[in-house]
Amino acid sequence: MNVNLDAFARQLADLTGRFADLGAKLAEAARELQDGGAPPSDALVEALATGSREFIELRAEIVLAAETLGLVVPDGIESARSLEPVLVAMTDALQAEQRRAAFDESRERVVAVLDRIAGVRHRDDESFEPLVVAQDKAAELKQAALALTETTAEQIEALEAAAQPFVDLLTILEATEGLDDARFSALEESISEAFGRQTAVAAARKHLVLGEQSARAPALAEPEPVRLAETVRAPEPVRLPEPVRVQEPEPVVAPPPRQTTPKKVDRMPPQRVREPEPVAAAPAAAPSAAGRGDGSGSDESAQWWLSASARWSGWKNTLGFPEATREEITKYPYLLSAPIQQSLEFEEGLLAYGYSLILDHVEKQSPGCIANALTNLKSDPSKPIGTQLYEYLVAQGRLSETYPKFIENVLRAAVPEPGPWVQARMIHSKDDTRVFRRPTPRLGETEQTAQRFLADNQRFKEHKFDGPLPPLTTRFFSIQADLKDAHGIEVKLSVDGAPSDAGFLMTVPAAGKAGKLDVRRLSAEGTGVPGVGRDYGAIWLAIFNADPMRQTSFELGLTLRKDTRGMKK
Repeated sequence: MNVNLDAFARQLADLTGRFADLGAKLAEAARELQDGGAPPSDALVEALATGSREFIELRAEIVLAAETLGLVVPDGIESARSLEPVLVAMTDALQAEQRRAAFDESRERVVAVLDRIAGVRHRDDESFEPLVVAQDKAAELKQAALALTETTAEQIEALEAAAQPFVDLLTILEATEGLDDARFSALEESISEAFGRQTAVAAARKHLVLGEQSARAPALAEPEPVRLAETVRAPEPVRLPEPVRVQEPEPVVAPPPRQTTPKKVDRMPPQRVREPEPVAAAPAAAPSAAGRGDGSGSDESAQWWLSASARWSGWKNTLGFPEATREEITKYPYLLSAPIQQSLEFEEGLLAYGYSLILDHVEKQSPGCIANALTNLKSDPSKPIGTQLYEYLVAQGRLSETYPKFIENVLRAAVPEPGPWVQARMIHSKDDTRVFRRPTPRLGETEQTAQRFLADNQRFKEHKFDGPLPPLTTRFFSIQADLKDAHGIEVKLSVDGAPSDAGFLMTVPAAGKAGKLDVRRLSAEGTGVPGVGRDYGAIWLAIFNADPMRQTSFELGLTLRKDTRGMKK
């Protein structure tokens, strides 16, 4: 939901002023009542009732907005003055979120530049020492950037300033035409100061080239160019180069070690800009588009694979699956709700990088299969390359059988933090139950519409959620319990109208309770969870479609129970 702090502040100030005026009138009425027995006027009584009603409504709106920002609002807010600290905390939370977004965006741009530096090569000397030193500096800066946790403006400026010589090096390697003498001299001087005169001279004389610009040996019989369907736009002060056009999908040069970056949960992070990963010449040429009879459309269909395999090659030797999962879900929480082959349609194509996770899962089922994927392509003019790669992934990973285990592993890694994007969530407390839904079916929707239920017959009933499930996708839901009593919840799932067990339920221990995160498969007959609130502070649900070819539709029913006697787990 949109949080308009200015509107809340104006409403609260107006209400506070009216209460002060009503207080004076009420004091006068009290004296008249005491002295002469005259009751308060009907107008005063009505004004008091109206003010009280407006205060209750404003308090509910502010508390709801605060909770969407992740704040815990204390009980006992009974006056307009006591709402002021809540607004201050909301302001701080919004500002912190904006700082974090700016910091993450800046770091993404810097890391993208440093990743490309790893792909720079010397035309004649593979061990050109000045370049090796510069690449070592890039690796160190990347590691330092990923380790940063503060979000101050000073850190952003320092990070971008440290990356500027690398940006200058990329600029001079790519764009000698169109650079005037003054600009070229400034770039050359910057490179010389940062990496030495030898590096600057080698770059100016075109002895240094990017990985995708490297001269290829004729014996490799490289395939026709494949256009990488990404447009990278970088704002100042870090000026990134234009999009890169590379050859047929090739093995990826693994970037230096990276670390995960902490982030939050349910709300979508802002879109970030990511540079294409550097690529190097393939050890064996993949069949060309012409050899397969494919046109440009087939080449475009394989871009999701190129992106995912590039990311996977970058972290497979430095991160475990849990760390990589937290990193990818932090960037794009709705990743697993988007179909694999359509992942390029989201975030300007950047979402496809996140499916490095499923490549890692498939590689564990069939070691070596990812590296051999391109050599296993068949000459089939009727089937796009992307479709062949998808079917290969499904077969090698036995995904119709193992996709549920993949989702279970993601749950264990990503919950409670950073947490995947949820289609809907519930907050259940002693006094009310609130249900938050997405107002549109758009994946990654950040807005929420809220319903608040106060009466027991509205709260302790079945709340239904439904939607489509494309092949190999998952929808997530969460229930947060804010009470000390032990309530219960019953979960029923149907897929295409029939009872189904295609889902997982995870319980998160309540604050102060010892215990592990427990994941269990849903039962087609229904799954009960007693102890919600007292024992479990949160419940997460993952509803999946393990069919790699067919879309399904699901309906999820969540029934809250006040009396848990007789409930079966």
